Amino acid sequence: MSTGQSHQGITAPGLSEVDQNINNSTEDISHKAQGHKANLSNPNTSEASKEKSKKALKELGGEEAFYGKQGKGE
Repeated sequence: MSTGQSHQGITAPGLSEVDQNINNSTEDISHKAQGHKANLSNPNTSEASKEKSKKALKELGGEEAFYGKQGKGE
């Protein structure tokens, strides 16, 4: 039975904060952004899906979400 709530925000007992945020590294965020950007350019994707990807990409940080675009080491 689904409550309509996302699993995000749920903390797992016994896990450290680092373990709970293991999928929030710069590289992971960049991979999420890449997927949403690919969705935006896919002609087989619905407009509703593209709108969700636009919103998600903005929440991830827009163009700054992409790994290597932080200006570090350049």
